Amino acid sequence: MTRDSVALRPPALPLKDFPGCEVTTSQKLIRGHSAANGPWWFSSSGGGRFDLTPPRGTCYVAFDEVTAIRETVGEALATTGIITDTFAATRQLSTLAVQHDHRVADTCAERAADFGLTRELASMTPYAVPQEWACAFEAVSFGGLRYQTRFTTGPNPNAVALFNDAGEAAWPEDSSPEPFIAAARRCGFTVAGAPRSVRIVSPPTS
Repeated sequence: MTRDSVALRPPALPLKDFPGCEVTTSQKLIRGHSAANGPWWFSSSGGGRFDLTPPRGTCYVAFDEVTAIRETVGEALATTGIITDTFAATRQLSTLAVQHDHRVADTCAERAADFGLTRELASMTPYAVPQEWACAFEAVSFGGLRYQTRFTTGPNPNAVALFNDAGEAAWPEDSSPEPFIAAARRCGFTVAGAPRSVRIVSPPTS
């Protein structure tokens, strides 16, 4: 019997009563970002998992430093176990807080499954279906969504995607963001140069 590899589909049920939670001004949020840009960038390019369509956008922030670092580096860290120094040198880690409380959809709530949601929301590729869920959440007045990230394991939600007008928002910034290299090493990650060559050795023959 042939089975679909991904069960999650675009939302088919009304989401007005979807479970929600609050992201308050006292909640510490962490974001890894380019040192050349401010941290509050709301993407509408389609390159982010929960990007809204213009003129609205989405900003991705974590609840802890390790999650922020893993999600900033992404697949490269998962496959090699290292963060290249060239990548890290152009980025920094900011500690942030929202400028007002946000009511967000809680995709980790037990009742979320009653609306057709699965854990694939935060892991499936491409992003077309997750983006449809994000748009549907905003349509019922959620200010974002809380979720478990793709590259960080654990039992609890560890990040939130916030909705706002696309582009850079003039929200409060970290007055002294930490260089990404220093933050990554402090959190136990290996930061090193990318290997220049790989030697392939043929297996012995009998």
